[in-house]
This record gives sequence, structure tokens and C-alpha cells, in this order.
Amino acid sequence: MSNSMHSILPQWQYNRFREETTEWVAKSFKKSLSQGELTKLDSLKAAPVFRTSGGVTKAEEIGRLVALSAEKYNFARKMIAGMATDKMSGKLKLEKAGVYTSLQYNFYDLRAPVFLLYPVNVPFRNSIPRVGRTNDGVGVAAHWKATKNPGIAYAGASEGNRVSTATPDENDYTATYKEIGVERAATFTAEFAGEGLTDNLADEHLRGLHELFLQEEGLDLLGNSGTSTGSNGFALGTAPTPSGQVTATHSVGAAGNVSSPFVNGSTSSGADLPYTTQLLATTNYVSVAVVVLTALGNPANSQYGYGVFPTVANGLTPQYLRTNADGSKDTINGGISAISAMSSPVQITSSNLTLAVTLPSSSLPIKGAFGYAWFVDVETSSTGSLANAKLAGITSVPYCYVSGTATGTQAGNYTGTVGSLAVDNSYNKLDYDGLITYCASTAGATWTDLQGKSLTSQKNGRVTEVETILQSIFTTYQAGIDEIWASPDAAEALDGAIRYSGATATGYQLMYTRDSQNNILGGFVVSGYQSRFAVNNPTGANVIPIRIHPMVPPGTLFFNLKTNPYPHSRVANIYEMLVQREYYSIEWPLVTRQWTFGTYVHQVPRHNMPWVPAVLTGIGTFYQTS
Repeated sequence: MSNSMHSILPQWQYNRFREETTEWVAKSFKKSLSQGELTKLDSLKAAPVFRTSGGVTKAEEIGRLVALSAEKYNFARKMIAGMATDKMSGKLKLEKAGVYTSLQYNFYDLRAPVFLLYPVNVPFRNSIPRVGRTNDGVGVAAHWKATKNPGIAYAGASEGNRVSTATPDENDYTATYKEIGVERAATFTAEFAGEGLTDNLADEHLRGLHELFLQEEGLDLLGNSGTSTGSNGFALGTAPTPSGQVTATHSVGAAGNVSSPFVNGSTSSGADLPYTTQLLATTNYVSVAVVVLTALGNPANSQYGYGVFPTVANGLTPQYLRTNADGSKDTINGGISAISAMSSPVQITSSNLTLAVTLPSSSLPIKGAFGYAWFVDVETSSTGSLANAKLAGITSVPYCYVSGTATGTQAGNYTGTVGSLAVDNSYNKLDYDGLITYCASTAGATWTDLQGKSLTSQKNGRVTEVETILQSIFTTYQAGIDEIWASPDAAEALDGAIRYSGATATGYQLMYTRDSQNNILGGFVVSGYQSRFAVNNPTGANVIPIRIHPMVPPGTLFFNLKTNPYPHSRVANIYEMLVQREYYSIEWPLVTRQWTFGTYVHQVPRHNMPWVPAVLTGIGTFYQTS
């Protein structure tokens, strides 16, 4: 029985059951003895050794009583076994007075603490230097000045004469302080109910702080305050009008669906718009409009952004009214441009049942764009209109293929409660401007859009597009790059392009090493990029680490500058957070039976050299055959 019991019970439960059984058997045996037997046994134990009149010694009498005791003990054990074992199956049923464990009269084994199982990856928020005020106050905005050109004039001097006077330039910068924060609450009941397990009030404070960190990280990279005074962002305005031409029918979603409008050689398969069962026919005239999306309007995950996520099923949100914890309301923009005009309707022909749509090359790249929402109108006459156009798909490239009627229901002339697609809502005045945003808004900064093309391997560990950017930054600014931040897909594409050595010749070898148990470690990863453009490095080169960030938009590499390339510049930090008021939490006055509190910080970043970093976006899957 003990072996069977141990096989279905944890050790501690088995031991406890055995102890309780032994105790029960002992009590049953004791109770089964008559008072006379107990008295007789006790008297025999206390008496000296002697022989009874019947010739039986004390030891023999005690032995007889012990044997009787063992017999009753074994009988009690059999009773317990019968209670715990099913007579038909022979399996343990742990029955006691008709109560089974399935009735749930069991202890609830809840283990503390409460786990916080969510990622808080905020490397920029954690590493950006924070600078407090240096004056008597901070005001409402930070101001600074810089010289970008010291004034250069030819230095050759004629005898006895002075040379000409050179004049430096003068540049003024302004960034308005912004307030960001979160609100949380915990009821009195939740606080009391958690006693003994976790401090619900403290946990909610911690979760709120994590929420603020994540929101801050999104703004550190992609916040966009627009173009008004004190802002250093951008406005997308109205999207450029697309144009289309018919092309031969192709397999939807297949790589290499490229027609004559797309001279960039893209292999992107994400440009095929989903459609209903109604395919295009020769009786159809098709016209298209587009809305351009920013990174916060089309975020890669739900931990950042403006709180509305565009989908074909739910449509785009130009603006929404946010109701705050104190009852006030704020209008939040959706991070999208104003919708374009409709393209000229194109009639489908019998041999060309797909319409290839692209934006004019003169409008590309659109700096700050990380998505394109396409509205398609299919008519039987040449009368395309925004009112009849429906949202058909969202791509990461500035072109698409239309093969049928749109599956979405949102119309191109959509007007919501507080906003419409006809108005530019690409920025929010409550944002401050992030590092990638500075690249989009700063004159002289490098912004390259591959529009879905593959990176180009030089078959020697170098990648053409990366080399072009590094060389351009060095040639223009005599500066180098310190780190490359990548989206997961862009990191994979860069890894493939670096390691590619051609279809025939081998540029280098990968050495597979076995460990002590003869296991081979696979999954080679390129963790850095060797750059020859390093002025202050004694070797004339440096390794740029390649890092993945979950908030870098898909298909994007961000070339970041952290080390000051101009030691004489008086610049302490390339990018720093000017703090008006550090993190603080307010416990609001009680008006209901719950604790309500907010956590806030007042700050604005200052980028002292925003023209040096670069963005390479629109990177497609690595694809090279030669």
C-alpha cells in the first residue's frame, strides 16, 4: 500500500498520511482493549519476574499480550487499506467519510509574489544623460546656441597686409518642455484583499512606473511634436497622389512581383493588397488614394504609440478624444497624414488584371514615413471618388498591387467625431521629439529609403548601403557612428548581407567549433560592423555594435552617434534630457474608496548634433543570387 500511495502523492503528503494512520491505529487498538486488559498489562510490566501458578512466567505473559496487540494492529491497518482502496479497481481513492479531493475541500496553494511577466526594454531611457537646471529657473522652454561654421577664408597673406575678416554663423535652438505621465488606481478592497500575498498598492505604483518608462522610450526614439515654435519635429501634410498602371496577373504574395513602375528592383511580397472574392475584370476602372503613417501612428507593438493601431478591419483613426482621470479631455492625433487625391482611374484589360500603384519618385523618400494605407475604388465607369474608395491594405513600402475589391469598409472621405482623413494629423503637440524624428526633420541628416529592396552584399563582409551612409557622414561631418540599432527583420537582413560571399567564390570561412561533448554550436550572429571611418581611433577603424530594439520600426536601421567627434566643442553629451522636474508621484485626495495616483516627469531632449545620425529604412528581405 505504501508504494502505491507514494506513487500518487507528494512525499510530504505521504509522510503525513502515514503518521496520521499510525496514530489512528494506536488509538483504535487502545480503545479496543478492555480496562481489565490494560490493568493486567500495566501490573505485569511493574511486577518483578516470577512464575505464575500455571507455570507461565511474566515474560511469557507479556509476550502473549504483545502478540494480541500486533494482531489488532494488523487488523486496523487492513481497515485503513480498505477505506483508501477501491474494491473493484484496486486503486487508491483517498476516501474519508465520503469526501473526495474532487469536491474541492482543499487548501488553495497560492504562491507569492505576484509575477510581473512583461518586458521593459528601455535602453535609450536608461542611458540618455539627464541634466537639471543650471540657471535660477527653467521657464517653459530650453534654448541654446551653436556655431556650425567657424568662418573660413583663405589664409594666404601678402607682405605687410592683413587678410580678410571671417565671420562665423550663429544658430539658435529652442525646445519646449513637455509633461508626460501615467495614472493608476487601487481600491481599498484590492489593498485589503491582497494582504498576505502582495501589496497591491505598491505593485500598481511599480506597474505605473514601468508604463511611463515604456512610453518615454517610444518618445525618445519616435516622438514628433511638429513644426511650431519650440518643436523640432515634422508634419507630413497631404500625401502625394499615387498613379497606377495595369500589369500582368501574378500570384498574390509571391516574391518578385515587380512591374515597370518599380524600377528599384524590389522583391517585397507585402505589397499585395488583400481582396474579396470579387477579382478585377475588364469592365472595371480602378483608382487609388493613400494615407502616410508615422512610426507612432503605426507602431510595431502595443507598448508605445498613440494608443490607436490601424488595421484594415478597424480603419484609421485621424484623431480621438481622450478622457483624463480628472474629467478633462485632450484631442490626440493618430499619427497619419491627410489623404491624397484619387489617382486617375485606369481600366483593366483582359491580359492585365492587376493594377500596380506607386507614389511619384519626385516625392520619395517621405522622411518620417513608416507605413502607407491604400484606399481603392473599383467602378464600372471612370468616376473614382474618395467617397467610394475603401481601405484595402497597409504596406511598409510606397507602392502596392490591386487585384480585387477591397476588404475594408472605411471610406476615403471618413470623418470621425473629432477628426477626418482630410486633415494632417501626423504629429502631437504633447510629444517631444525623438532621435529618429530628428533625422527626419533636420536639414543635412541622412534618410535613405530602400522601398522594399534588399541590402546589397559586397561579398567581403561589407554592405553597400551601410558603407555609403558611413562614408557620407565622414565626408560631410568628419564624424563616425557609435552604434546601429535595428528592428528584428532589418537585423536579420543585415546579418545575411554581411555573411553572404557570393554564389561561387568564398570570401571567408566560418569555423565550426565542437565542445567537450562534440556538440556543434550553430546560429552564427554578426554582432558588429567594422567601419574604416574613425578619425580618433588609433587603428583608423572601429567596430560598430549592432543591437536590436523592439520599438525601431520594421525594416529600419538607426545609425546613432554617442561619442563627441569634436572634443573642442564644449558639448558634454550628444543627446541629453533637459529636466524641468524629475519623476514625482502624487497621491490624489480621496473622493472614492480607492487610492488614485499619478506619476509624471517634465523634460525635453536636446540633440546637439542632429545632422550626424542617419536612418536606413524600407529594407526588404535579403535576396541576392550573384
